[in-house]
Amino acid sequence: MAPASAAVVVGGASGIGRATVEMLRSQGTDVYLADINETGAAEVVSAQAAGRGLSGYCDLGSVDGPKQVVQDAVAALGRLDALIVCAGFLVEVELSELSLADWDRTMAVNLRGPFLLVQAAAPVLARSSHGRVVLTASSAAFRGGAGSTAYAASKGGLVAMTRSLALALASARVCVNCVAPGWIDTPFNDPYWVRVGNDQPAHEALEARIPLGVQGSPAEVAAAIAFLASPAASYINGQTLIVDGGLLAS
Repeated sequence: MAPASAAVVVGGASGIGRATVEMLRSQGTDVYLADINETGAAEVVSAQAAGRGLSGYCDLGSVDGPKQVVQDAVAALGRLDALIVCAGFLVEVELSELSLADWDRTMAVNLRGPFLLVQAAAPVLARSSHGRVVLTASSAAFRGGAGSTAYAASKGGLVAMTRSLALALASARVCVNCVAPGWIDTPFNDPYWVRVGNDQPAHEALEARIPLGVQGSPAEVAAAIAFLASPAASYINGQTLIVDGGLLAS
């Protein structure tokens, strides 16, 4: 019997991506997890779950990596219904210290990589009865950050690209959306805490800005991703779902 869905998750050895893999597999979805941290990816999929778990390597910032991971995922799963991109690269430095190398790496991982993944996966997703693409942007796409110039620019580009990709793939009935997490409690934010001071007052000041009063959990973002990747999200296309505890509304 064919699985309910087969998905490739790029960037899932930790944080939001890991929570997404765990949630999808608990729902019976077969998942191919690709990450630059091959050992971590293998550990994530080794857990028992309703859906199969397989893993492989992907450097999303490379030129050939995105196309290769799509080929590897299709070979492993036999089909592809959803492409989910959770990988990201964050540099937190003052403007005067932002190097061209860090700018280029940020754009390669956060913007070019997702584009190349979608380009490679589009023909395969078009053969699915419920083809889905879910990209991961950030609330940084809609607000400023003194230390995150490159990151915010890349995520703003991803939001804009989501709309264009949705139009490009609409005739194939492939829905393209993205989620924009706010402050989620994961190690991904460590560069920010290093810059501002990783102490209790800094954490309290941040959480005081969030209407719900706490940072979100990876599972709370994973729930949004899993929904957008599901057959139930059949009439949602070209949208950005903000998951930030009300921060941007405040």
